[in-house]
Amino acid sequence: VVIPSIGERINFMYSFAAGSRVIVRIYSLDGRFITSLVDRYYEKSGSVVRAEDLSDWDGRDHFGQIVSPGTYLFHIEGSNFKTGATSVDMAPVVVGINY
Repeated sequence: VVIPSIGERINFMYSFAAGSRVIVRIYSLDGRFITSLVDRYYEKSGSVVRAEDLSDWDGRDHFGQIVSPGTYLFHIEGSNFKTGATSVDMAPVVVGINY
């Protein structure tokens, strides 16, 4: 659970093959786009930890507003430009409130 109203942020990491474009987006459970955290091409393979590229999520939408409490989905997509392969992974994150 992340509570954005007290400054909490959710950290994550991802790995990718050489020649890949990685896109990390947040969606609501009903499929509504919330925000995009990463959209980057990587020439060399590797892993990114949030602390290295500051792409953590602060519980805000693409307008900078804190989202409503509830469950949201991290959607991570990697497309390898050399092979044409695409992989997708999703993980839930819960946004709470501070009483």
